[in-house]
Amino acid sequence: MHRHGTVFEELAVEVMAELPTDEARHEVLALVDIARRHPYAFPDVRDTGSVEEIREAFGSRWIQYMPRAGAIEVREIGWAG
Repeated sequence: MHRHGTVFEELAVEVMAELPTDEARHEVLALVDIARRHPYAFPDVRDTGSVEEIREAFGSRWIQYMPRAGAIEVREIGWAG
């Protein structure tokens, strides 16, 4: 799924579909938009020795993503509503 320079992994798409309300989906998408516009504003949480840069944006919802040339690849999504 592509949304304004964002690629969603298959699991992230499934999690989005399972969120309980439209409000929850909007909250997650708002965080995705912030991460897309400012991909390096959030901490790098990659495992030691990993070459894949994984960043995590968080609050009552969270995403893990990989910055890609002009886009982000959303790997995981969570929501604690």
